[in-house]
Amino acid sequence: MAILPPTPPAVLHERLLARLRLRHLRLVDALAAHSNLRRAAEAVHISQPAATQLLRELEELLGQPLFERHARGMRITDAGRLLARDARIAIDALRGTADALGALGEQEARPLRVGAIVAAMASVLRPALPGLRAQHPRLRLAIEEGSIDQLTAGLHGGALDLVLLRRPAQVAQGYLFQPLRSDRMVVIAGRLHPAAGRKRLRLRDLADSLWVLPPPHYAVRQALDAAWAQEGAAPRAHAVQVLSAQLLPVVLAEPGVVAPVPQTVLDRIERSADLVELALDLHAPIEPLGMLYRADDATGTLAQLIDFLSAAARVGE
Repeated sequence: MAILPPTPPAVLHERLLARLRLRHLRLVDALAAHSNLRRAAEAVHISQPAATQLLRELEELLGQPLFERHARGMRITDAGRLLARDARIAIDALRGTADALGALGEQEARPLRVGAIVAAMASVLRPALPGLRAQHPRLRLAIEEGSIDQLTAGLHGGALDLVLLRRPAQVAQGYLFQPLRSDRMVVIAGRLHPAAGRKRLRLRDLADSLWVLPPPHYAVRQALDAAWAQEGAAPRAHAVQVLSAQLLPVVLAEPGVVAPVPQTVLDRIERSADLVELALDLHAPIEPLGMLYRADDATGTLAQLIDFLSAAARVGE
């Protein structure tokens, strides 16, 4: 396929509106999952020649390859990965629409679709759910966990009604962010860490420790880097980078290993006598947790959920 010069976004947008079909999106989603044209064609119930034709149409429409063919299947390109992400959002949004229309036909309210990052699952939803169920027993929820990027894309694409995450740097027009819980960085370690029994620590006291570091774009990592910058130094990175609440205690069992975590995540980690929060004398706030939603949608059952979470946050202060 001859690759054309980059198409201006406005022109490409109009072209997609005029010529893109849902079958294109379904095929890209299936190819991203299977990396094999035959299996992707079977997944969307079309023949392999038809799948080949659909993919050719789409790549010509976009002016760039979405998958690279090789002997053992197909390898997705950066363009394909971007389109596959948005294809999945569109498919999920349509599933939500189908659920809503079906529920409307049955005179039954569809579930509210709520997304949350790990910290919000542990510190916002977990303590709120029992009271929410007691106060609104007929309220139906479909809850999923994801990253901030996944959740905001789902909200903007219509696949989610409300997301619980950290305050965004910018809130798009027509959306509202309401903070629910403040947060800060804490440092945890195994019980046998040399600093575990000390009453007051400074960051430089942990200069010889190995740090299990989150990725650079995480709020807690940014707080840690800022704290170390004030010391004119950097943490010594552990060889293993792990975010799993189940695996982190295993890594912290090694001698001299520490990890920075949001205070709101502590309940998600398996706490035991072998895991302690270090008494670090450090002011390290991170962006608060809150809820993001479309202002025009804050009616009916969604308004009930927003009001309940707001009241629960005030009680927990």
